[in-house]
Amino acid sequence: MFAVVVASAVVLSFYFYPPLGRLVAETASAQSQAPVESKPVENKVAPAGTAAGETPFEKHANQAGVRTCAKVFAALGQALTLGSTYTEQTQWNTSSPDTHPVQAIAGMTYDLPDYKAQAAGVVFASPIGQGCEGGFVRVAPFQKTCQEIVQTLPKGSVLADNLSNSMLFNLANDGGQALLVPTGNACVVVSVARMAG
Repeated sequence: MFAVVVASAVVLSFYFYPPLGRLVAETASAQSQAPVESKPVENKVAPAGTAAGETPFEKHANQAGVRTCAKVFAALGQALTLGSTYTEQTQWNTSSPDTHPVQAIAGMTYDLPDYKAQAAGVVFASPIGQGCEGGFVRVAPFQKTCQEIVQTLPKGSVLADNLSNSMLFNLANDGGQALLVPTGNACVVVSVARMAG
């Protein structure tokens, strides 16, 4: 099952950077972790291209004692931050880390030829039965109109809905979804992805 997760993470990295090829989408949340039960970890910085086994996401999962969701959490974290230099903070349940969600909040800096900007994201994973499900949400601003962004979506992406004047696209090849939020002459792309392992 983990091979599917890794393959999904590779697919996720294809969308939106560069040029606008690495932002993907689908909704999910991790609400069962109360603030008093979670333990923040000091921010970590990892350069783009860091191997999955070397990411702060995997290190924090191991440090916390998260086993069931360690691989999913690390793969999603790597997909979320691919191509960026980032700082992140991880939280988990200190009394029973392997039976509760683990999540991280990341601030990202992109310095790519076609994209130089700040972005932010959240990655989480939660045990479900004997497996794990997780997801990420990334918010990235572009100095282009949303109509221009539409032209950069993978071929075969389809407009799924219009949510209060924000276009929601189902990305080609089961790449997730992207919500394009117009802000004047710019566009904020909210992408969400999820996977199981």
